[in-house]
Amino acid sequence: MGAFLVLGLLIALLSPDEYTASATLMPEAQSSQGRAGNLLQQYGGILGIGSGGNVAGDNIPPSLYPDIMGSIPYQVELMNQPVYFSKYDTTVNPHVFFSEIHKPFNLMGFIKSYTIGLPGKIIGLFRSSGDKEIEPVITEVDRDSVLRISKSQMGTINKLKSRLTVNTEGNTITINSEFPDPQAAAEIAQNGIVLLKEYVRDYRTQKANEDLKYVEEQLASAKKRFEAAQQKLAEFRDSNVSLATAKARTREQELQSQYDLAFEIYNSLNQRREQARLQVQEQTPVFSVLQPVSVPLNDNSSGLLILIVSAILGSFIALGWVLVQGWWQNEKNRFKEI
Repeated sequence: MGAFLVLGLLIALLSPDEYTASATLMPEAQSSQGRAGNLLQQYGGILGIGSGGNVAGDNIPPSLYPDIMGSIPYQVELMNQPVYFSKYDTTVNPHVFFSEIHKPFNLMGFIKSYTIGLPGKIIGLFRSSGDKEIEPVITEVDRDSVLRISKSQMGTINKLKSRLTVNTEGNTITINSEFPDPQAAAEIAQNGIVLLKEYVRDYRTQKANEDLKYVEEQLASAKKRFEAAQQKLAEFRDSNVSLATAKARTREQELQSQYDLAFEIYNSLNQRREQARLQVQEQTPVFSVLQPVSVPLNDNSSGLLILIVSAILGSFIALGWVLVQGWWQNEKNRFKEI
């Protein structure tokens, strides 16, 4: 028991502190017709805008949220966001923290580095600084391009994947962040929530935003044609006040027709732009925060609990050893008597 108590005390003293921050969200349950769609249906006729049919988009099932948060673009964006580490009184991104600041003592890693990894350390001493490869550092991510991730960044990504997790139960989403600093644990959880909302919103509104961008481009072109037709008609009327000839009246009718056509196209596209804006609003998802992120007060490990478990484990092993030793001694004596 004494040996196990000493071992438990060493584990309690050498184990790094870990803090867990969590938040609970509830995504919006999208119906076939939302508030913006109802508004468009009720007042679209008054404003001259068609209802446009069903404007609701496809939902992302919550079961895909872990895949989103585990993707490399998501993790790269997350590890490059600045975070305040209260224990170190510094603000750095998680990649810098894990690669340059956070160096916890690992007994097994220490033994491994000076046994199996000793040849590599010796070779590293004789390697010149010019032979070291300069790893690319990715700070911005293009989600549609090929990513080249360095080994150190991939190590940070793997650590973030294990430290920032999401659980989906029913209609709620729980995000947990575990970090060796309480303030950083809370900020990482909040950054993860914000990034998750952006990814879901970008997916839901991608088609609507593309439609809106196209309509705005066409509207700008139609506005130029409308203004050009308006200017031509005004200049013709200023220079032909009396319209005494039939040729002049025919020219005016032609310019008037061009003006009416340009106005109809411009007015139609203007109405279509308002409809596209309502569609973007309709597609934008809403997350209700049931339990916001809070800075954890206590770490996950409990020294007293470790000592109690060590004492109980030592007691069982000691009792088992006494029983087995007594049984074995009796068996030996019995065999000697035979």
